Amino acid sequence: MTEQEVSYDVIVRAEIAIEILNQARAIVTARVYELEESDPDAADALRSRRRDLIALQQSITIADRDSVEDVIAFWGPRVKDDARFWAEF
Repeated sequence: MTEQEVSYDVIVRAEIAIEILNQARAIVTARVYELEESDPDAADALRSRRRDLIALQQSITIADRDSVEDVIAFWGPRVKDDARFWAEF
């Protein structure tokens, strides 16, 4: 494979990692909306953490396959289970 050729699987895995982080951001965003009125400081703290997720998401590239797989392994199980997500976030 030359540098310009990228396998379909690599692209799909990167897209999966990006979608997993989209789901994580959605979970955090929902909680921010819940907390805005009752606990603005907690909402601000979650916004900061959400920005970290955005930065991570924007750093995903097909060239860094290890990072893609790390995101899938770390965040994938967490976005499937709300209780686990918040316990480990």
